[in-house]
Amino acid sequence: MIRLLLSLVVTAISLSACGGGDLAVAHQNPVFYDNSTIGGDLGSRFEVHYPPLDLAAKGALPSYRGVEVLDRNVRFSRPSNWLVRAASDRAGERFIQYLSPNEYLFGIYERQELPNARWADVLARYEKGLKANRAEIVHSGVPMATFNGQGRAYLIRRRIPAAKTPYINMSREYLIRAEHRIVLVQIIHPVDGLAPISAELRRAMDTLALQ
Repeated sequence: MIRLLLSLVVTAISLSACGGGDLAVAHQNPVFYDNSTIGGDLGSRFEVHYPPLDLAAKGALPSYRGVEVLDRNVRFSRPSNWLVRAASDRAGERFIQYLSPNEYLFGIYERQELPNARWADVLARYEKGLKANRAEIVHSGVPMATFNGQGRAYLIRRRIPAAKTPYINMSREYLIRAEHRIVLVQIIHPVDGLAPISAELRRAMDTLALQ
């Protein structure tokens, strides 16, 4: 299962780039494809610790670490056992992607959109990018909110190329806007992408703040 998740890393980066900036820079950096670099020093390079959002483990929930990412433009509280799998702080192409031991990927991607752009146009460009990459929009436009952002939730189905036969990938994607920026949050679970956000992920979404 972990091997399958790792194969989704490259796919998620390239597909999330559509309509949100050219992430070709990631494809030029071997750190994104060398499995020996999982975790490594990526966290120290692309995260800034934010202690007010730290939280001790309680019951079935893990401990959480407050962090600032995307050049300190996004702040949230994430499970401490997540590993930073890929990231970039290049202006206009900022993103960070995590691998969870619970077999899902969580990514935050900067969108190349003006914060005051007409919201209907932002949604239309995002949906156009999905369709251009042959992604199927299963459900769309469900209102949602984070700590200081509002957005729309999507359920996306993709056929991912594989050596023998393609497999189906389901992801929950959240296009979120606040006063100064717009981001895309993508959660990929290769086994049960239709499942609602787990309790573990709820805190990450609820604390997500765009600076």
